Amino acid sequence: MKRLLLHNPLSRRLSRSQRGQSILLMAFAFIALVAFVGLVTDIALLFVRYAALRRAVDSAAIAAAGQIREGTDYGEVTVAAQQYIELHNLETDSILVETCETDIYQWRTGLGPWQGVPHSEAAYPPPVSQHMPETELCDWDDPHKLVRVSAQVDSPTTFLSLIGIDTITLEATSVSETAVIDIALVLDTSESMSNETSIVDYVNVGLGPNPDGGPTNVRPGCVSETGDNSLERWGGCCNDPGTGNVGDGERQSNGIVVPNGLVWHDTNGNSMWDGAFENGLRNNSPQSTNPYDPDARNFTTLICQPFKDVKDAARMFIKRLDFVRGDRVVLVTFDRQGIPYDPDGDAGPMRPLMRSEATAIHTLNTRIGVQINGLGVWNRCAANLDALAEWDAWINGGMVDPEPEVRPLAYESVAACGNTNVGGGILAANNSLTDPLDIRREAVWVMIVLSDGAANVTNAADDVGPTDYGYHGYCPWWTFCDLGPGTPYVAPGESPQFVWPECTNNNPAQTETQPPVCNDNNPDTRFFCLDWGTGLPDDSNPECGSAGHYDADDYARDMADFAGLIEVAPDGSPGNFIAMFAIAFGNDVVNEPTGAPLLRYIADAGDNGFIDNNLQQDWRDNQQLDYLSGTYPPSFGDPGPCEGESNPRAQCGQYYFASDLDTLNEVFEEIAGRLFTRLSR
Repeated sequence: MKRLLLHNPLSRRLSRSQRGQSILLMAFAFIALVAFVGLVTDIALLFVRYAALRRAVDSAAIAAAGQIREGTDYGEVTVAAQQYIELHNLETDSILVETCETDIYQWRTGLGPWQGVPHSEAAYPPPVSQHMPETELCDWDDPHKLVRVSAQVDSPTTFLSLIGIDTITLEATSVSETAVIDIALVLDTSESMSNETSIVDYVNVGLGPNPDGGPTNVRPGCVSETGDNSLERWGGCCNDPGTGNVGDGERQSNGIVVPNGLVWHDTNGNSMWDGAFENGLRNNSPQSTNPYDPDARNFTTLICQPFKDVKDAARMFIKRLDFVRGDRVVLVTFDRQGIPYDPDGDAGPMRPLMRSEATAIHTLNTRIGVQINGLGVWNRCAANLDALAEWDAWINGGMVDPEPEVRPLAYESVAACGNTNVGGGILAANNSLTDPLDIRREAVWVMIVLSDGAANVTNAADDVGPTDYGYHGYCPWWTFCDLGPGTPYVAPGESPQFVWPECTNNNPAQTETQPPVCNDNNPDTRFFCLDWGTGLPDDSNPECGSAGHYDADDYARDMADFAGLIEVAPDGSPGNFIAMFAIAFGNDVVNEPTGAPLLRYIADAGDNGFIDNNLQQDWRDNQQLDYLSGTYPPSFGDPGPCEGESNPRAQCGQYYFASDLDTLNEVFEEIAGRLFTRLSR
């Protein structure tokens, strides 16, 4: 039987059929294996390319965030993002850059999620946050400066192309955040900021004597009765209260650019500058109102020079900030004291850190200026002039007893006139940025300090009377003695002399100095007075008293330490680590021995949280100089960026010099470009 089966033709055909099926199965298995290997290979390549795309999109998002500012051309931002992706050797088919502004645009025009449902400004007036729902990029309760970059690339396949799949589209999205900024603009409004004002400035804005014989629109007392329109008198009266608007070079909606700094009177009430007849020249109606009422003081039509240039540049800088996505600004001025400006005064709900560009610009236009000096001169104060008048009357009256109690150049009549409180301005800005009611620890804190001179006054000491030291601030008595030629001291029966007797009689060993007062005029000295444990002067420290050396320059450096350093003192007392930039404005500041060095110190304190200048580190190490030869131990580290730079006009680190409006605008633009970005997710 077996023999018959083995030779059965049917069985032989079945055997051959099974062998053929095995070959087919092996062929199909081989094809499947090749397909599987091809799929794994293509997927691996896709993962590699996707990872490269993710890195490229992350880089592009950070680049886009760094480019975005208010009014940025989004075409340029997209190009910047595309360039970063191409740097990673990827050719993108599409790139989409989105911000809160693009969401607002879609909401207004009825695109994207609001397809076919536009929201006009007439029906939904600004602010948009009161009407538009929140999105990923628009968080109205806690604004952030988010930029979303999405990109697609077509990744070619290798083995999958054999089955007709030539490319696979990869897409990646990254959201980057430009750090929200809380920034303090700390502006010098001392009277020297008006000392370049002349009658020409009045004529240029239609507020001076009218050459056509028309009415003169100048505050009473600001025109000399003798016809001598002196620089000092115009400087003292340079702020003309008004209700106009100051143009800042911005293009209006009708396509016309308002010339920078001109007073804009909206003559026809259309909220646009329509040409020369609205530019504030003398063919317009006068704008002055109530020039003497401090509560109604309005600096809109400010013509003080050089401060007008400072104000114009500050306005342009404010417009570079991104208020829609969370930036805030506080305006601080310093003259006799540092003042942070609350937009609506203490009675209103607003706080000094402003979230609105319109509010910030209005506050700058109307409340910031060199204070009107009722004396009509820019470099004197009432205490000094009153003492001078009494002294002149005594001399002209034959020096009949009693001699005036306060002489024109005595301490009480000179120390009271200081008006460049750099330290007070820094302290006011620091307190505004770190106020518990307003503080945002996730924000980048930035302070920009601008001054045109040396520090010559500090905040007053606490709880002292008019006759006590510290009432006029920390002003060493001996720093005011030698003021050069002027009204002499003439004692009965003695020859005139220009140095008061008490300057030398009380301290014969003290070298008398030149102005500024309240400042030893030496940038390389540093004396210490404050107890950082309490924030108050150390009563046991002799440098804190009238016979000490602690002066306005030392005080300003202490305030810079407090605001900018990580540790304000070697004992570990914490500072506030605020990023600080300093601008020396005009030639006067570079001619002051302690002017530019102080501003460089402020920039040094605010660039990395440490003092990098070796000399100043030596002072701070133990409050004395241990290496007078100029050789410092290696522990002080590398020199700071400004160390060894002798030209006060040279930019170094976060210190800048500006001579006029053009260079000041360039400085503000440079500072704006150095703000920080970070990848959020």
